[in-house]
Amino acid sequence: MNSNTTFSLDTHQKLLKNVKGLMLCRIIILTLLLAITILFQVSEKRYFFIPMTNDFYYFISFFYLVTIFYALFFKKIKDHHRFIFVQIVIDHLFITCLIYFTGGKESFFPVTYIFAIIGSSLLFYKRGAFFSASLSTFLYGLLLLFQLYHWINPLGQVSMYEASQIFYSLIIYMAAFYIVAFLSSTISEELKKKKRELIQKQVDYNQLETFNRNIIQSLDSGLLTIDLQGRINFLNRTAERMLNGSGEELKNVFIYDLFLNIDGIIGEAKTKSSDPLFDYQRYETVFANHNGKRIYFGFSVSPLTDPEGSLIGHTLIFQDITKFKEMEEQITRVDKMAAIGLLAAGIAHEIRNPLASLSGSIQLLSSELVLDHRQQHLMEISLRESERLNALISDFMLFAQPPQTNKVFWEVRKIIEETVELFTHSPSFHEGIHIILPNPGENFQMMVDPSQMKQVFWNLLINAAQAMDNWGEIRIHLERGDDHLLSMVPPWPPQREVREWVKIAITDSGNGIAPEEKQQIFEPFFTTKDAGTGLGLSIVHKIVESHSGVIKVDSEVGKGSTFSIFLPVGSDEEKVDVKREDFSS
Repeated sequence: MNSNTTFSLDTHQKLLKNVKGLMLCRIIILTLLLAITILFQVSEKRYFFIPMTNDFYYFISFFYLVTIFYALFFKKIKDHHRFIFVQIVIDHLFITCLIYFTGGKESFFPVTYIFAIIGSSLLFYKRGAFFSASLSTFLYGLLLLFQLYHWINPLGQVSMYEASQIFYSLIIYMAAFYIVAFLSSTISEELKKKKRELIQKQVDYNQLETFNRNIIQSLDSGLLTIDLQGRINFLNRTAERMLNGSGEELKNVFIYDLFLNIDGIIGEAKTKSSDPLFDYQRYETVFANHNGKRIYFGFSVSPLTDPEGSLIGHTLIFQDITKFKEMEEQITRVDKMAAIGLLAAGIAHEIRNPLASLSGSIQLLSSELVLDHRQQHLMEISLRESERLNALISDFMLFAQPPQTNKVFWEVRKIIEETVELFTHSPSFHEGIHIILPNPGENFQMMVDPSQMKQVFWNLLINAAQAMDNWGEIRIHLERGDDHLLSMVPPWPPQREVREWVKIAITDSGNGIAPEEKQQIFEPFFTTKDAGTGLGLSIVHKIVESHSGVIKVDSEVGKGSTFSIFLPVGSDEEKVDVKREDFSS
């Protein structure tokens, strides 16, 4: 709504209010006149300044009826300006009649024209004031002229006046009327101007308030304000969405009940807010949503003051940094793996050759010497441990320096079926394990290294089997989709131009992974098994990473785990290149 419309509506409302005030004033004046008349008549005084005649009562009663008529038809009148103009004219006639009934020139009531002039200036401003002054002068002058020539005789008595006396009275009252019209119109015009300015300022203020509110509500960051006790008194839409609640639900909730370890930060902000050199500082906190999921928030705290500069609370602006924390952990894990890889590359070669010599020497001695039972047992332990150490070194070498990736377009389902076939003949498999393969329709070709992907599926199947005690189910699911598949995964894949992905999910019904262990399962040498090396999942992570993919784990203690692998399908150009290589070979 613009300022002109607002001013028009406000003027209309003010006009209606003034009309009602005009009718109320008329009732008050008529009642006052009637009360004074009755009072002096009851006190048996023959005359005061109002004559005690029946005509006067008829006159008062008539204008009572006129006012009642105004009130009854007020709501039905559409043109209020014309209605008010008619009332003002009739009021002037009423005052003229009142002057006539109270003595004409000798009456005390010509001054009541002043009230009509003031009323006209309030309703019609300058035009109304001078019109009322002119009409008052004309009616009063006409009354005096009729009385001078004895055309009318107020109070029923003939009064002799000279023309100079009549002229003098008319000039005095006319000057008073126009002076009052000038002053009242000046004040009314000034009030009208100030009113318009006030309405414009109010409109500007409302627009500014709406603009600021829209900015706050449109922020991508959550914003909330708290009082000095820590109670929330305002939230924007983003904050409501991030905190999983409406503004009504979260208002007056203590901030300390929502965020962990924030009380110390707020206390520090209260201390620093009085410091003129207060610097911007970034904090982190944890919020647990209604599903129990921990969400990391990065936020800043700034003092909230009133117009006088007194501290009345604090403003918190916060963002969800959970994915950034996960990405940070990914980068930390990669850095750690790179450092360990350099160490492994140097150590593995130095250990493997002497280990091979030791193992060969022990086997040779075992075949040439005659050993008793105890010696034979010790020899077997040495061979078994050397083989175990050799397996550890092999895994270590695979983790530190994985073989060159040779990608070809291959059916993922075929790789899974071959790996499952090998797994069912391994010592880790038993009859209590039930494996559900993907549906026949779930078969996609993609650019992978088949041998490395077999290593990935093998390690995940071994890990799933070890997570189940006596029996359980392993379900393998395939799904193909676009970037929406990665919506719940940290923004990791370096090849963001890839548009199609295949999701391979391996779900077990085992014991699950504790939340504190879940953050470390891909780290080298971290294991919860007595005989584990802690390199299986690290190798899986490294191979998936070399395929420009992502691996994600979802687990709940007592309900099992799901390892989801997201791999890019590969472009048509890559497929053409592979076919050309096959043809040339």
